[in-house]
Amino acid sequence: MREEYLVALVMFAVLIIGQIVTKNEKKWAAVFLLLASVAGSLAAGMGIRFREIVEGPFGFLDAALSVACAAVFTGLLYRTGFFEKLLKKILRTRSAGLKSILLLLFIALPGMFTGLASLSVFTTGKLVGEKLKAQGVSHGKIASVVMAGAFLGMMLPPNCLPAIIAANGAGSVLPTPYVGFFMPLFVMALPSLIVFALLNRKTLGACGKDAEAASPADRTVPASFGKDGILPLPDEKLPLFETVVFCLVCAALLVEGLLTSFVYIGGNTLWFFIGALLLLFAKGSGVSAAVDSLFDAVIPLALLFTLGSFIEVSSMTGVRGIYSLITLPQTTGGQTTMVMLVLMAVGLALSFFLSVPIPAFLVTYAVFPIGWLANPVIVTGISVAAGLAYLFAIRGGLFTETARTLELKDVRWGESLKALWLPALIMLAIALVFVLYGDPLDFLIM
Repeated sequence: MREEYLVALVMFAVLIIGQIVTKNEKKWAAVFLLLASVAGSLAAGMGIRFREIVEGPFGFLDAALSVACAAVFTGLLYRTGFFEKLLKKILRTRSAGLKSILLLLFIALPGMFTGLASLSVFTTGKLVGEKLKAQGVSHGKIASVVMAGAFLGMMLPPNCLPAIIAANGAGSVLPTPYVGFFMPLFVMALPSLIVFALLNRKTLGACGKDAEAASPADRTVPASFGKDGILPLPDEKLPLFETVVFCLVCAALLVEGLLTSFVYIGGNTLWFFIGALLLLFAKGSGVSAAVDSLFDAVIPLALLFTLGSFIEVSSMTGVRGIYSLITLPQTTGGQTTMVMLVLMAVGLALSFFLSVPIPAFLVTYAVFPIGWLANPVIVTGISVAAGLAYLFAIRGGLFTETARTLELKDVRWGESLKALWLPALIMLAIALVFVLYGDPLDFLIM
């Protein structure tokens, strides 16, 4: 057996054992990715290679800065009560169809800003979940609605963590910039959002009608920092300053996303940073609120950085070289596409049992054959495998996080996912079109 195969077996064994022992607990995934990286360098006889283990995360540093700033911006909007007021405005929408779409977009917002589905669950998903609970909606249905919004938020632009991971893999050793993904992500995820919203318009359209009577706590926010650290807002109007900041940041993100070739100034980090800074100092919401918001993103960012270590060590020890030896001679014509599709399929199959880390790693390898000439349309399509891995994991995925955060009792994985199969299949179908016909669709790259 070649040494590279042994190294790969050791790295995957450590990771798989860790996933099984911890039942895919998200907080432990980063630890075992790091341990697997160390084990790989030791198995290769290279000792503990601190350089590669530390260097790997730098490939994700630019994206991580954007996610961190977006997490602070989102968290401040939540903790100052802006999201709660925005929800009350949406709940007054009379059209059931429009109201359903707006509610799902509302849940998705934090995920769209940060690329993290968990941020939607912690904030807007929790607010909508409490409204649905007050109306007696079944916990299984609540889980489905919040999961759909959070997942679609993660896959919509401007930030999408699965696409960020795939973009890193497209650059071989050095990361390919996360640029040109706005329209491909939008085209891929928006149809699923509209379909799910309309299919669930009976539940979402009725949301909020009886919540005020059923839940007095929703009408009165505690003084000072109350539950979840939300500041009191006595009136029903959207606060002017937060609304202006929110709209300006959204406008800047939209313009840069659609017109990157004209106005690109280094990504969306700047807009989130300015927005967070304005909210932090102008409203006096406190540094502690910003720190709490940042900590919401710590575990996903730790997973992202340790995945970088895992990828870097696999390159250093020759694991990626063996992969190249096997696949790159086959990357002529349609065989390149077949390599990508096979790795997507393997990642999806493993995701049911092993959640995110291994599918995410396979996604980076799926993109590798197209290298520096990576088309963001193709990369977007491949990234869906990592996104669906988080959605469909039996343990440690989006279902576990949603049920735990919203304190949903007696909900089952299959029951909650039943309503999500069609939107997921629509997204997967569009993703396959992207992978198969990515080059002719490059007009989507703005």
